[in-house]
Amino acid sequence: MDWNGLIERYREYKIRSGEIKESTWTRVHRHHMKLVLEAFATRQPPRSAPQLLDRLTLHWADKPGGRTRQIQMQATSALLRWAVAQGQLPATQWEPPTDLRPFVGRSRSAKAVTTPLEVDHILALVRALPDTRWRLAFQLMAAYGLRPEELQHLQLRDGRLWCTYEKVASRGKTKPRALRLLPCDDWAVDWKLAEQFCPGDLPPMRSGFCGNDIRQYLHRRPLWNKLRQEYEAKGEKLVPYSCRHGYAHRAHVICDLPPKVVAAAMGHSVQTHLAAYSRWCGDDVVDDAFAKAAHRFSESTQTQA
Repeated sequence: MDWNGLIERYREYKIRSGEIKESTWTRVHRHHMKLVLEAFATRQPPRSAPQLLDRLTLHWADKPGGRTRQIQMQATSALLRWAVAQGQLPATQWEPPTDLRPFVGRSRSAKAVTTPLEVDHILALVRALPDTRWRLAFQLMAAYGLRPEELQHLQLRDGRLWCTYEKVASRGKTKPRALRLLPCDDWAVDWKLAEQFCPGDLPPMRSGFCGNDIRQYLHRRPLWNKLRQEYEAKGEKLVPYSCRHGYAHRAHVICDLPPKVVAAAMGHSVQTHLAAYSRWCGDDVVDDAFAKAAHRFSESTQTQA
Protein backbone atom coordinates (compact mmCIF):
# COMPACT_ATOMS: atom_id res chain seq x y z
CA MET A 1 0.00 0.00 0.00
CA ASP A 2 1.28 3.46 -0.94
CA TRP A 3 0.62 5.19 2.38
CA ASN A 4 2.23 8.44 1.22
CA GLY A 5 -0.20 8.61 -1.68
CA LEU A 6 -3.13 7.63 0.51
CA ILE A 7 -2.42 10.39 3.01
CA GLU A 8 -1.98 12.95 0.23
CA ARG A 9 -5.38 12.02 -1.25
CA TYR A 10 -6.88 12.27 2.23
CA ARG A 11 -5.34 15.73 2.68
CA GLU A 12 -6.80 16.89 -0.64
CA TYR A 13 -10.23 15.55 0.32
CA LYS A 14 -10.22 17.25 3.73
CA ILE A 15 -9.32 20.64 2.27
CA ARG A 16 -11.45 20.38 -0.88
CA SER A 17 -14.52 19.36 1.11
CA GLY A 18 -14.15 22.37 3.38
CA GLU A 19 -13.70 20.29 6.54
CA ILE A 20 -10.41 22.02 7.34
CA LYS A 21 -8.17 24.75 5.99
CA GLU A 22 -4.73 24.22 4.50
CA SER A 23 -3.25 25.95 7.56
CA THR A 24 -5.08 23.54 9.89
CA TRP A 25 -3.60 20.56 8.07
CA THR A 26 -0.13 22.07 8.35
CA ARG A 27 -0.52 23.04 11.99
CA VAL A 28 -2.33 19.95 13.33
CA HIS A 29 -2.71 17.00 10.98
CA ARG A 30 0.62 16.94 9.17
CA HIS A 31 2.59 15.96 12.28
CA HIS A 32 0.18 13.14 13.15
CA MET A 33 0.24 11.79 9.60
CA LYS A 34 4.06 11.90 9.67
CA LEU A 35 4.00 9.55 12.65
CA VAL A 36 1.64 7.21 10.76
CA LEU A 37 4.16 7.02 7.91
CA GLU A 38 6.99 6.36 10.37
CA ALA A 39 5.02 3.43 11.78
CA PHE A 40 5.08 1.78 8.35
CA ALA A 41 8.76 2.55 7.70
CA THR A 42 9.87 -0.33 9.92
CA ARG A 43 10.88 -3.95 9.48
CA GLN A 44 7.53 -5.18 10.75
CA PRO A 45 4.90 -2.63 9.70
CA PRO A 46 1.38 -2.82 11.17
CA ARG A 47 -1.03 -5.19 9.42
CA SER A 48 -4.29 -3.86 10.84
CA ALA A 49 -5.91 -0.83 12.42
CA PRO A 50 -5.42 -2.05 16.02
CA GLN A 51 -1.76 -2.81 15.31
CA LEU A 52 -1.23 0.67 13.85
CA LEU A 53 -2.91 2.41 16.79
CA ASP A 54 -0.96 0.27 19.22
CA ARG A 55 2.30 1.14 17.45
CA LEU A 56 1.50 4.85 17.71
CA THR A 57 1.08 4.59 21.48
CA LEU A 58 4.85 4.02 21.67
CA HIS A 59 5.47 7.60 20.56
CA TRP A 60 3.23 8.92 23.35
CA ALA A 61 4.13 6.27 25.95
CA ASP A 62 4.97 8.92 28.55
CA LYS A 63 1.68 10.78 28.05
CA PRO A 64 -1.21 8.37 28.65
CA GLY A 65 -4.53 10.17 28.48
CA GLY A 66 -2.88 13.30 27.09
CA ARG A 67 -4.72 15.53 24.67
CA THR A 68 -2.07 15.22 21.94
CA ARG A 69 -2.13 11.43 22.16
CA GLN A 70 -5.93 11.53 21.95
CA ILE A 71 -5.77 13.69 18.81
CA GLN A 72 -3.23 11.29 17.28
CA MET A 73 -5.61 8.36 17.72
CA GLN A 74 -8.61 10.31 16.48
CA ALA A 75 -6.77 11.64 13.42
CA THR A 76 -5.43 8.20 12.53
CA SER A 77 -8.85 6.59 12.94
CA ALA A 78 -10.42 9.27 10.75
CA LEU A 79 -7.86 8.54 8.03
CA LEU A 80 -8.58 4.81 8.18
CA ARG A 81 -12.37 5.25 8.17
CA TRP A 82 -12.14 7.46 5.10
CA ALA A 83 -9.84 5.02 3.30
CA VAL A 84 -12.15 2.09 4.07
CA ALA A 85 -15.21 4.06 2.92
CA GLN A 86 -13.41 4.92 -0.32
CA GLY A 87 -12.56 1.26 -0.92
CA GLN A 88 -8.82 1.95 -0.71
CA LEU A 89 -8.31 -0.28 2.33
CA PRO A 90 -10.12 -3.53 3.23
CA ALA A 91 -12.54 -3.12 6.11
CA THR A 92 -11.64 -6.50 7.59
CA GLN A 93 -8.16 -5.23 8.43
CA TRP A 94 -8.34 -1.47 8.60
CA GLU A 95 -11.75 -0.48 10.03
CA PRO A 96 -10.67 1.25 13.28
CA PRO A 97 -12.29 0.28 16.60
CA THR A 98 -15.11 2.50 17.83
CA ASP A 99 -13.63 2.67 21.32
CA LEU A 100 -10.23 4.41 21.29
CA ARG A 101 -9.83 4.60 25.06
CA PRO A 102 -7.42 1.64 25.29
CA PHE A 103 -5.08 3.46 22.87
CA VAL A 104 -5.53 6.93 24.36
CA GLY A 105 -4.82 5.62 27.83
CA ARG A 106 -5.67 7.16 31.17
CA SER A 107 -3.78 10.06 32.67
CA ARG A 108 -1.97 9.33 35.91
CA SER A 109 -2.35 12.88 37.17
CA ALA A 110 -5.31 15.20 37.56
CA LYS A 111 -5.74 17.53 34.62
CA ALA A 112 -5.73 21.25 35.36
CA VAL A 113 -8.73 23.09 33.94
CA THR A 114 -8.08 26.28 31.99
CA THR A 115 -9.82 29.01 33.89
CA PRO A 116 -11.35 32.47 33.28
CA LEU A 117 -8.96 35.34 33.86
CA GLU A 118 -10.20 37.65 36.60
CA VAL A 119 -10.78 41.33 35.83
CA ASP A 120 -8.31 42.54 38.48
CA HIS A 121 -5.64 40.38 36.88
CA ILE A 122 -6.52 41.65 33.39
CA LEU A 123 -6.03 45.25 34.51
CA ALA A 124 -2.81 44.45 36.37
CA LEU A 125 -1.36 42.71 33.30
CA VAL A 126 -2.27 45.62 31.02
CA ARG A 127 -0.36 47.96 33.35
CA ALA A 128 2.61 45.57 33.46
CA LEU A 129 3.01 44.77 29.74
CA PRO A 130 5.80 47.05 28.45
CA ASP A 131 5.35 46.57 24.69
CA THR A 132 2.42 48.61 23.36
CA ARG A 133 1.85 46.16 20.48
CA TRP A 134 1.50 43.09 22.69
CA ARG A 135 -0.47 45.12 25.22
CA LEU A 136 -2.98 45.98 22.48
CA ALA A 137 -3.25 42.32 21.46
CA PHE A 138 -3.92 41.34 25.08
CA GLN A 139 -6.49 44.12 25.52
CA LEU A 140 -8.41 43.03 22.41
CA MET A 141 -8.53 39.41 23.59
CA ALA A 142 -9.67 40.39 27.08
CA ALA A 143 -12.24 42.98 26.03
CA TYR A 144 -13.87 41.03 23.19
CA GLY A 145 -13.20 37.42 24.17
CA LEU A 146 -11.17 36.77 21.03
CA ARG A 147 -9.31 33.65 20.03
CA PRO A 148 -5.62 34.56 19.59
CA GLU A 149 -5.85 33.66 15.89
CA GLU A 150 -8.68 36.17 15.40
CA LEU A 151 -6.32 39.09 16.03
CA GLN A 152 -5.18 38.79 12.43
CA HIS A 153 -8.75 39.02 11.13
CA LEU A 154 -10.04 42.30 12.55
CA GLN A 155 -11.65 45.10 10.51
CA LEU A 156 -13.28 48.43 11.21
CA ARG A 157 -16.75 48.80 9.67
CA ASP A 158 -18.69 51.98 10.33
CA GLY A 159 -16.80 52.59 13.54
CA ARG A 160 -17.28 49.04 14.87
CA LEU A 161 -14.78 46.25 15.12
CA TRP A 162 -15.58 43.10 13.16
CA CYS A 163 -13.91 39.71 13.16
CA THR A 164 -13.79 38.01 9.74
CA TYR A 165 -12.14 34.80 10.95
CA GLU A 166 -13.86 31.63 9.73
CA LYS A 167 -13.18 28.65 11.97
CA VAL A 168 -14.02 25.34 10.31
CA ALA A 169 -15.21 22.66 12.74
CA SER A 170 -17.35 19.55 12.72
CA ARG A 171 -20.44 21.64 13.48
CA GLY A 172 -19.86 23.99 10.55
CA LYS A 173 -18.05 27.20 9.75
CA THR A 174 -18.21 30.35 11.84
CA LYS A 175 -19.45 33.57 10.24
CA PRO A 176 -17.96 37.08 10.42
CA ARG A 177 -19.33 38.88 13.46
CA ALA A 178 -19.47 42.31 15.03
CA LEU A 179 -17.51 42.48 18.26
CA ARG A 180 -19.29 43.68 21.38
CA LEU A 181 -18.06 44.85 24.76
CA LEU A 182 -19.93 43.44 27.73
CA PRO A 183 -22.20 45.93 29.55
CA CYS A 184 -20.35 45.22 32.80
CA ASP A 185 -16.90 46.04 31.39
CA ASP A 186 -16.54 49.80 31.92
CA TRP A 187 -12.79 49.34 31.98
CA ALA A 188 -12.89 48.05 28.40
CA VAL A 189 -14.97 51.03 27.28
CA ASP A 190 -12.28 53.35 28.65
CA TRP A 191 -9.68 51.69 26.43
CA LYS A 192 -11.46 53.02 23.27
CA LEU A 193 -10.15 50.08 21.24
CA ALA A 194 -12.50 50.53 18.28
CA GLU A 195 -11.82 54.27 18.00
CA GLN A 196 -8.05 53.79 17.94
CA PHE A 197 -7.71 50.42 16.20
CA CYS A 198 -5.13 50.04 13.44
CA PRO A 199 -3.94 46.59 12.30
CA GLY A 200 -0.40 47.93 11.96
CA ASP A 201 -0.28 48.55 15.72
CA LEU A 202 -0.46 44.82 16.49
CA PRO A 203 2.72 42.75 16.98
CA PRO A 204 4.02 40.46 14.21
CA MET A 205 2.47 37.01 14.58
CA ARG A 206 2.63 33.90 12.44
CA SER A 207 -0.59 32.89 10.72
CA GLY A 208 -1.93 29.77 12.40
CA PHE A 209 0.43 30.17 15.36
CA CYS A 210 -0.84 33.33 17.04
CA GLY A 211 -1.65 31.42 20.21
CA ASN A 212 1.92 30.13 20.44
CA ASP A 213 3.40 33.57 19.77
CA ILE A 214 1.27 35.26 22.44
CA ARG A 215 1.99 32.49 24.93
CA GLN A 216 5.74 32.84 24.36
CA TYR A 217 5.58 36.59 24.93
CA LEU A 218 3.49 36.27 28.10
CA HIS A 219 5.76 33.56 29.49
CA ARG A 220 8.59 36.12 29.50
CA ARG A 221 6.56 38.48 31.71
CA PRO A 222 7.14 38.17 35.48
CA LEU A 223 3.56 39.04 36.47
CA TRP A 224 2.07 36.47 34.08
CA ASN A 225 4.27 33.73 35.56
CA LYS A 226 3.39 34.82 39.09
CA LEU A 227 -0.32 34.60 38.25
CA ARG A 228 0.18 31.21 36.60
CA GLN A 229 1.61 29.88 39.84
CA GLU A 230 -1.31 31.30 41.82
CA TYR A 231 -3.86 29.69 39.50
CA GLU A 232 -2.00 26.37 39.51
CA ALA A 233 -2.02 26.37 43.32
CA LYS A 234 -5.83 26.32 43.05
CA GLY A 235 -5.78 23.45 40.54
CA GLU A 236 -6.44 25.78 37.62
CA LYS A 237 -4.48 26.68 34.52
CA LEU A 238 -3.80 30.15 33.13
CA VAL A 239 -3.40 30.35 29.33
CA PRO A 240 -3.99 33.06 26.68
CA TYR A 241 -7.44 31.52 26.11
CA SER A 242 -8.26 32.50 29.71
CA CYS A 243 -9.09 35.94 28.30
CA ARG A 244 -11.81 34.35 26.18
CA HIS A 245 -13.00 32.22 29.08
CA GLY A 246 -13.23 35.33 31.24
CA TYR A 247 -15.45 37.04 28.66
CA ALA A 248 -17.84 34.08 28.63
CA HIS A 249 -17.87 33.86 32.41
CA ARG A 250 -18.69 37.57 32.86
CA ALA A 251 -21.35 37.39 30.14
CA HIS A 252 -23.23 34.69 32.05
CA VAL A 253 -22.55 35.39 35.71
CA ILE A 254 -22.52 39.20 35.75
CA CYS A 255 -24.54 40.19 32.67
CA ASP A 256 -26.92 37.23 32.86
CA LEU A 257 -26.93 36.82 29.07
CA PRO A 258 -28.41 33.57 27.67
CA PRO A 259 -26.04 30.98 26.13
CA LYS A 260 -27.46 31.48 22.61
CA VAL A 261 -26.61 35.18 22.70
CA VAL A 262 -23.14 34.70 24.17
CA ALA A 263 -22.32 31.94 21.67
CA ALA A 264 -23.24 34.25 18.78
CA ALA A 265 -21.14 37.07 20.22
CA MET A 266 -18.14 34.76 20.58
CA GLY A 267 -18.44 33.14 17.18
CA HIS A 268 -19.25 29.50 17.85
CA SER A 269 -22.25 27.19 18.11
CA VAL A 270 -24.43 26.87 21.20
CA GLN A 271 -23.36 23.21 21.53
CA THR A 272 -19.69 24.18 21.53
CA HIS A 273 -20.38 26.98 23.97
CA LEU A 274 -22.18 24.78 26.46
CA ALA A 275 -19.60 22.01 26.20
CA ALA A 276 -16.74 24.43 26.83
CA TYR A 277 -18.17 26.70 29.50
CA SER A 278 -20.59 24.58 31.52
CA ARG A 279 -17.61 23.34 33.55
CA TRP A 280 -17.61 26.62 35.50
CA CYS A 281 -21.26 26.37 36.41
CA GLY A 282 -20.78 25.47 40.08
CA ASP A 283 -23.23 25.75 42.95
CA ASP A 284 -22.38 29.42 43.51
CA VAL A 285 -23.25 30.25 39.89
CA VAL A 286 -26.49 28.25 40.06
CA ASP A 287 -27.50 29.89 43.35
CA ASP A 288 -26.79 33.34 41.92
CA ALA A 289 -28.84 32.62 38.78
CA PHE A 290 -31.79 31.41 40.85
CA ALA A 291 -31.57 34.49 43.11
CA LYS A 292 -31.63 36.79 40.08
CA ALA A 293 -34.59 34.91 38.60
CA ALA A 294 -36.49 35.16 41.89
CA HIS A 295 -35.79 38.90 42.04
CA ARG A 296 -37.05 39.42 38.48
CA PHE A 297 -40.16 37.34 39.21
CA SER A 298 -40.85 39.35 42.38
CA GLU A 299 -40.51 42.65 40.52
CA SER A 300 -42.80 41.40 37.73
CA THR A 301 -45.45 40.32 40.25
CA GLN A 302 -45.34 43.67 42.05
CA THR A 303 -45.68 45.55 38.75
CA GLN A 304 -48.73 43.52 37.73
CA ALA A 305 -50.33 44.14 41.13
